[in-house]
Amino acid sequence: MDLTPTEQQRLLVFATAELARRTRDRGLRLNAPEATALMVDALHWAAREGCPYSEIVESGLAAVTPDDVLDGVADIVTEVRAEVLLDEGTRLVVLRDPINGGSTR
Repeated sequence: MDLTPTEQQRLLVFATAELARRTRDRGLRLNAPEATALMVDALHWAAREGCPYSEIVESGLAAVTPDDVLDGVADIVTEVRAEVLLDEGTRLVVLRDPINGGSTR
């Protein structure tokens, strides 16, 4: 199977997000890559479902809470950027301070 670089990146995000979901389901707190992957995966799924941009952003911001992550992770993950595919084309989503409820740009 030949995958484009974008498809390879999406699979890596999904696999890391799955690991994060299993980690969280076991009652363990997430590290920075796991938390980031969960947020990006949520953005991709919302976009794929055809949600409006505002709902896509909200899904990313709601994916991880401060209680989900190890101490210090919220200080490390201050911005998350992901390109998502919408009906009108690819769009960059930027979440600022995403673990603490954040904002967008």
